[in-house]
Amino acid sequence: MKKHAYFWIFLVVLLLPGCGDGAAPSAAVHAEAGSAGIQAEDGGFSAIQLEAEPRPLTEEEILSAYYRAEEAYGWFDLTPLPDNGESVRLEGTVYRRVDAPGMEDLDDLRTYLRSLFSLEMTERLLAMGESRPLYQDVDGALHVSFQGRNRDAGKGAAQVEVVQVDSQSYSLEVSVDLLDSGETTVIGLECWSIPYAYVDGRWVFTDFRLTG
Repeated sequence: MKKHAYFWIFLVVLLLPGCGDGAAPSAAVHAEAGSAGIQAEDGGFSAIQLEAEPRPLTEEEILSAYYRAEEAYGWFDLTPLPDNGESVRLEGTVYRRVDAPGMEDLDDLRTYLRSLFSLEMTERLLAMGESRPLYQDVDGALHVSFQGRNRDAGKGAAQVEVVQVDSQSYSLEVSVDLLDSGETTVIGLECWSIPYAYVDGRWVFTDFRLTG
Protein backbone atom coordinates (compact mmCIF):
# COMPACT_ATOMS: atom_id res chain seq x y z
CA MET A 1 0.00 0.00 0.00
CA LYS A 2 1.30 3.42 -0.84
CA LYS A 3 2.22 5.80 1.94
CA HIS A 4 -0.33 8.50 2.70
CA ALA A 5 0.38 11.80 0.98
CA TYR A 6 1.22 14.97 2.90
CA PHE A 7 -1.35 17.73 2.93
CA TRP A 8 -2.38 20.89 4.86
CA ILE A 9 -4.80 20.76 7.70
CA PHE A 10 -6.05 22.76 10.67
CA LEU A 11 -7.25 20.84 13.72
CA VAL A 12 -9.84 21.99 16.23
CA VAL A 13 -10.90 20.33 19.51
CA LEU A 14 -12.77 21.48 22.60
CA LEU A 15 -10.65 22.88 25.46
CA LEU A 16 -11.38 21.23 28.77
CA PRO A 17 -10.80 23.03 32.10
CA GLY A 18 -7.97 21.77 34.29
CA CYS A 19 -7.19 21.51 37.97
CA GLY A 20 -4.45 23.93 38.84
CA ASP A 21 -3.86 27.16 40.63
CA GLY A 22 -5.98 29.11 38.17
CA ALA A 23 -3.14 29.58 35.68
CA ALA A 24 -4.26 31.35 32.55
CA PRO A 25 -4.49 29.36 29.32
CA SER A 26 -1.56 29.67 26.99
CA ALA A 27 -1.01 32.52 24.57
CA ALA A 28 -0.26 31.88 20.90
CA VAL A 29 3.14 30.58 19.97
CA HIS A 30 4.98 30.34 16.63
CA ALA A 31 5.65 26.94 15.08
CA GLU A 32 8.05 26.16 12.28
CA ALA A 33 8.11 23.24 9.85
CA GLY A 34 7.18 19.99 11.53
CA SER A 35 4.60 17.26 11.28
CA ALA A 36 1.55 16.26 13.21
CA GLY A 37 -0.21 12.92 13.02
CA ILE A 38 -3.91 12.60 12.38
CA GLN A 39 -6.34 9.87 11.51
CA ALA A 40 -7.03 10.01 7.79
CA GLU A 41 -10.49 9.86 6.24
CA ASP A 42 -10.04 6.20 5.29
CA GLY A 43 -9.31 5.27 8.89
CA GLY A 44 -5.56 5.12 8.39
CA PHE A 45 -2.86 7.16 10.02
CA SER A 46 -0.43 9.53 8.38
CA ALA A 47 2.21 12.12 9.19
CA ILE A 48 0.97 15.51 8.05
CA GLN A 49 3.32 18.32 7.11
CA LEU A 50 2.57 21.66 8.71
CA GLU A 51 3.34 24.96 7.05
CA ALA A 52 7.02 25.76 6.48
CA GLU A 53 6.82 29.25 7.96
CA PRO A 54 6.18 30.12 11.62
CA ARG A 55 2.56 30.70 12.55
CA PRO A 56 0.50 31.01 15.74
CA LEU A 57 -0.12 27.68 17.51
CA THR A 58 -3.49 27.60 19.23
CA GLU A 59 -4.61 25.81 22.37
CA GLU A 60 -6.99 23.80 20.23
CA GLU A 61 -4.11 22.48 18.14
CA ILE A 62 -2.10 21.59 21.24
CA LEU A 63 -5.05 19.71 22.71
CA SER A 64 -5.68 17.97 19.40
CA ALA A 65 -2.07 16.76 19.44
CA TYR A 66 -2.57 15.61 23.04
CA TYR A 67 -5.60 13.46 22.21
CA ARG A 68 -3.84 11.92 19.20
CA ALA A 69 -0.80 11.21 21.39
CA GLU A 70 -3.08 9.66 24.01
CA GLU A 71 -4.44 7.26 21.39
CA ALA A 72 -1.00 6.41 20.01
CA TYR A 73 0.49 5.88 23.47
CA GLY A 74 -2.42 3.57 24.18
CA TRP A 75 -1.29 1.28 21.37
CA PHE A 76 1.54 0.29 23.71
CA ASP A 77 -0.31 0.29 27.01
CA LEU A 78 -4.07 0.01 26.56
CA THR A 79 -5.43 -1.04 23.17
CA PRO A 80 -3.09 -2.34 20.44
CA LEU A 81 -3.47 -1.52 16.77
CA PRO A 82 -6.11 -3.78 15.17
CA ASP A 83 -5.03 -7.00 13.51
CA ASN A 84 -6.49 -9.26 10.83
CA GLY A 85 -6.29 -12.48 12.85
CA GLU A 86 -3.27 -13.88 11.02
CA SER A 87 -0.57 -14.91 13.46
CA VAL A 88 2.96 -16.23 13.56
CA ARG A 89 5.02 -17.52 16.48
CA LEU A 90 8.49 -16.06 16.98
CA GLU A 91 10.66 -17.54 19.72
CA GLY A 92 7.62 -18.48 21.75
CA THR A 93 5.75 -15.20 21.26
CA VAL A 94 2.65 -14.98 19.08
CA TYR A 95 2.55 -11.95 16.76
CA ARG A 96 -0.58 -10.90 14.88
CA ARG A 97 -0.48 -9.00 11.60
CA VAL A 98 -1.57 -5.38 12.04
CA ASP A 99 -4.56 -4.36 9.92
CA ALA A 100 -4.60 -0.55 10.02
CA PRO A 101 -4.40 1.55 6.84
CA GLY A 102 -1.19 3.55 6.81
CA MET A 103 0.56 1.13 9.20
CA GLU A 104 2.10 -1.31 6.78
CA ASP A 105 5.46 -1.73 8.50
CA LEU A 106 7.50 -0.58 11.49
CA ASP A 107 8.76 2.48 9.63
CA ASP A 108 5.16 3.67 9.22
CA LEU A 109 4.56 3.29 12.94
CA ARG A 110 7.83 5.05 13.81
CA THR A 111 7.04 7.95 11.45
CA TYR A 112 3.62 8.45 12.98
CA LEU A 113 4.97 8.33 16.53
CA ARG A 114 7.65 10.88 15.62
CA SER A 115 4.92 13.27 14.52
CA LEU A 116 3.73 13.31 18.13
CA PHE A 117 6.63 12.38 20.39
CA SER A 118 10.30 13.25 20.73
CA LEU A 119 12.88 10.88 19.25
CA GLU A 120 13.74 9.57 22.72
CA MET A 121 10.09 9.00 23.57
CA THR A 122 9.43 7.26 20.26
CA GLU A 123 12.36 4.88 20.64
CA ARG A 124 11.34 4.16 24.23
CA LEU A 125 7.90 3.09 23.06
CA LEU A 126 9.23 0.93 20.24
CA ALA A 127 11.67 -0.75 22.65
CA MET A 128 8.90 -1.87 25.00
CA GLY A 129 9.06 -5.62 25.40
CA GLU A 130 12.87 -5.53 25.02
CA SER A 131 13.94 -8.75 23.26
CA ARG A 132 10.30 -9.40 22.39
CA PRO A 133 9.10 -5.97 21.22
CA LEU A 134 5.39 -5.27 21.19
CA TYR A 135 5.59 -4.36 17.50
CA GLN A 136 7.95 -5.67 14.84
CA ASP A 137 8.08 -6.49 11.16
CA VAL A 138 7.58 -10.08 10.06
CA ASP A 139 8.20 -10.72 6.37
CA GLY A 140 8.06 -6.98 5.79
CA ALA A 141 4.66 -6.45 7.48
CA LEU A 142 3.93 -4.90 10.87
CA HIS A 143 2.89 -7.36 13.58
CA VAL A 144 1.84 -6.90 17.21
CA SER A 145 2.09 -9.15 20.25
CA PHE A 146 0.44 -6.79 22.75
CA GLN A 147 -2.97 -8.03 23.98
CA GLY A 148 -4.29 -4.88 25.67
CA ARG A 149 -5.80 -4.25 29.07
CA ASN A 150 -8.87 -2.76 30.72
CA ARG A 151 -8.85 0.84 31.89
CA ASP A 152 -8.25 1.51 35.57
CA ALA A 153 -11.68 1.25 37.20
CA GLY A 154 -10.52 3.57 39.96
CA LYS A 155 -10.02 6.48 37.55
CA GLY A 156 -12.89 8.69 36.43
CA ALA A 157 -13.26 11.76 34.26
CA ALA A 158 -10.14 13.63 33.15
CA GLN A 159 -9.63 17.31 32.46
CA VAL A 160 -6.77 18.92 30.55
CA GLU A 161 -5.55 22.52 30.68
CA VAL A 162 -2.82 24.06 28.55
CA VAL A 163 -0.37 26.37 30.31
CA GLN A 164 2.43 28.17 28.48
CA VAL A 165 5.87 27.79 30.07
CA ASP A 166 7.85 29.89 27.61
CA SER A 167 7.99 30.61 23.88
CA GLN A 168 9.04 27.04 23.06
CA SER A 169 7.30 24.90 25.63
CA TYR A 170 3.93 24.21 27.21
CA SER A 171 2.70 22.11 30.07
CA LEU A 172 -0.53 20.17 29.77
CA GLU A 173 -1.97 20.02 33.27
CA VAL A 174 -3.99 16.81 33.57
CA SER A 175 -6.35 16.04 36.44
CA VAL A 176 -8.21 12.75 36.91
CA ASP A 177 -11.01 11.96 39.35
CA LEU A 178 -10.21 9.09 41.74
CA LEU A 179 -13.22 6.87 42.45
CA ASP A 180 -14.25 4.73 45.39
CA SER A 181 -14.59 0.93 45.19
CA GLY A 182 -18.10 1.36 43.83
CA GLU A 183 -16.70 3.43 40.95
CA THR A 184 -19.35 6.10 41.49
CA THR A 185 -18.11 8.56 44.13
CA VAL A 186 -15.15 10.86 43.61
CA ILE A 187 -12.81 10.55 46.60
CA GLY A 188 -9.78 12.39 45.33
CA LEU A 189 -7.94 13.96 42.45
CA GLU A 190 -4.72 12.93 40.71
CA CYS A 191 -2.79 15.61 38.84
CA TRP A 192 0.35 15.65 36.74
CA SER A 193 2.02 17.68 34.00
CA ILE A 194 2.86 16.55 30.47
CA PRO A 195 5.56 18.57 28.65
CA TYR A 196 4.97 19.73 25.07
CA ALA A 197 8.01 21.39 23.52
CA TYR A 198 9.47 22.63 20.26
CA VAL A 199 12.34 20.21 19.56
CA ASP A 200 14.35 19.85 16.36
CA GLY A 201 11.89 21.81 14.26
CA ARG A 202 8.65 20.26 15.49
CA TRP A 203 6.27 20.37 18.44
CA VAL A 204 6.34 17.07 20.34
CA PHE A 205 5.60 15.51 23.69
CA THR A 206 8.83 14.72 25.51
CA ASP A 207 7.04 12.58 28.10
CA PHE A 208 3.58 11.09 28.37
CA ARG A 209 1.23 8.93 30.42
CA LEU A 210 -2.36 7.75 30.17
CA THR A 211 -5.15 8.95 32.43
CA GLY A 212 -6.35 5.49 33.37
